[in-house]
Amino acid sequence: MNENYCRKQSHKNIPLACEAARARAGELNSVSEYLYLSIMFADAYPDLSEYFEKLSMEEMHHHRALGELILRLGGDPAERSTVRNSGKINLCQDCDSRAPVAATRALKNNIIDERRAAENYRRLAMIAERCGDLSAASLFSKFAADEVKHAKEQEGMLS
Repeated sequence: MNENYCRKQSHKNIPLACEAARARAGELNSVSEYLYLSIMFADAYPDLSEYFEKLSMEEMHHHRALGELILRLGGDPAERSTVRNSGKINLCQDCDSRAPVAATRALKNNIIDERRAAENYRRLAMIAERCGDLSAASLFSKFAADEVKHAKEQEGMLS
């Protein structure tokens, strides 16, 4: 949901729906990025590839739940965003030496992104509470916990 669409709506929950739409666009990017990483690391690191695929499915569930929340709040859950992948992984040449560097870089970047997402969901939970929408606040709090878990899991892979 873009900002222009949000401004045209008069329903009192639309500001929260707009925030949820921004978060939803981020989840869609996460789904795409984790699938991309899963594909790129399939040969070099099958376990890591499987983990990224699992994460993409978890992020997809976040994406769907946010769409349902947007609809409940009176917004339109249609996607109006562009998905972007990092596209920076090249394992085609000398896979043995590039894969560890690429995996480490991907994990470090993902940890940063997951922490940002967790902080954003905590912020959204506070907004939802102030608006009196306790179910949305609970959903955002759960997603914040999920994102923290994702960051910790990936930190563990770097150890």
